[in-house]
Amino acid sequence: MTQQHLAARSLPHSCDVVVIGAGLAGLATARHLAVAGLDVHVLEASDDIGGRVRTDSVDGLLLDRGFQLYNPSYDEGARILDLKSLNVRSFTAGVQVRTNERTYHLADPRHEPTWAVDSLLAPVGSLRSKIKFATYVIKNALGAHEPDSVDQRSGAFLERTFGKEFTTKLLRPFLSGVFLEDQLDTSKRFLDLVLRSFVSGQPGLPYGGMQQIPRQLAAQLPAGSIHLNTRVTSISPGQVSTTEGPLTCRAIVIATDTRQAASLTTQVASTPNHSVTTWYHLADCAAEELTQGKSTIVVDGDRFASVIPDASRPLANSVVLTHAAPEYASNGRVLVSSSAVGVHDSVYSEKLVRSHLESLYGVPTSGWTYVASYPIPDALPSMSAPHAMTTPARLDTGLYIAGDYRAVSSINGAFISGRRAANAVLLDNV
Repeated sequence: MTQQHLAARSLPHSCDVVVIGAGLAGLATARHLAVAGLDVHVLEASDDIGGRVRTDSVDGLLLDRGFQLYNPSYDEGARILDLKSLNVRSFTAGVQVRTNERTYHLADPRHEPTWAVDSLLAPVGSLRSKIKFATYVIKNALGAHEPDSVDQRSGAFLERTFGKEFTTKLLRPFLSGVFLEDQLDTSKRFLDLVLRSFVSGQPGLPYGGMQQIPRQLAAQLPAGSIHLNTRVTSISPGQVSTTEGPLTCRAIVIATDTRQAASLTTQVASTPNHSVTTWYHLADCAAEELTQGKSTIVVDGDRFASVIPDASRPLANSVVLTHAAPEYASNGRVLVSSSAVGVHDSVYSEKLVRSHLESLYGVPTSGWTYVASYPIPDALPSMSAPHAMTTPARLDTGLYIAGDYRAVSSINGAFISGRRAANAVLLDNV
């Protein structure tokens, strides 16, 4: 994306459509409308595009704001992104579980056949539970399951179907980092979508960081159509008031989080979000000493051994980013990303994290260099069961809404919501 797309430009007096918010949903909406020939302007209150998908470049390191991955199998993403240019570096299709002070590797045998024995023998549940889960995942990916008539909690479904031990030692530790909540109250319908995406594609990191995704979308918009540092103060039919002046239009698309959307219109209620904190460290050991040199997500199989999660084990997951994407750290350095559910911003938190990392990786971490931490209060919209997988994009005459919380809480969900909002605008002949 050239600088002209984000250069400071004064607001026009009028346009066809105003999109409020330059996150993934807003950019996807604007792209669809621009392709249809409408004059679209995107207003963003912050200093850059991407919303929750941002990447900082610090001292030769790429630091995504929170641990995020992109799955090349996302159908909506394949329609609007140049995946070849994005150059996603896939992670290992498996998980490393630390339990009883030992490490076990569980993986899709299609990708990691040498881990097959470890997968079968790992003490995270019975062999029957493992086979039953693998069968369920495959059938789910093939669409062989009947759609759920009534939604339910993922946690309740998993324990009832695959057993408490398998859920407690493997599924709950892994999924808590996906859903950003420990109790697995998230919709089972969403769980099925997540499992399906893991089978159909290997998530990874775009070359140059996660923010390459919104940058690629922005590059498809006309120069000067994105306005940064422009906060919307109020909206009314056919007009948007901003800190940079008023703008008249025929349609408005709100593509912010629910809190901001609710401040602009009474037709949207603020809904809960899950929070996360991500820490970055540079390891002082050889890269191959960590997870066999593979980009495997590491989880703690003992974290939920008691009813209340062990506070001394705060991390939901950790991964060596540079095993998948070496460009995330210059000069051959080893960059580790670790995340915990919730906001943890005290000095003591980092000490707990460092201790937990030593347990997870089985190597001393006292010499690891702390790089940065990102406490993110509104990292992911809650999708507690029951969850409606689709909600209307049209709020009122000339007023529309987009956001992953209007579909499913994911990058693909943001893209889908953007297309739906754009289609609603076009159907109304704006």
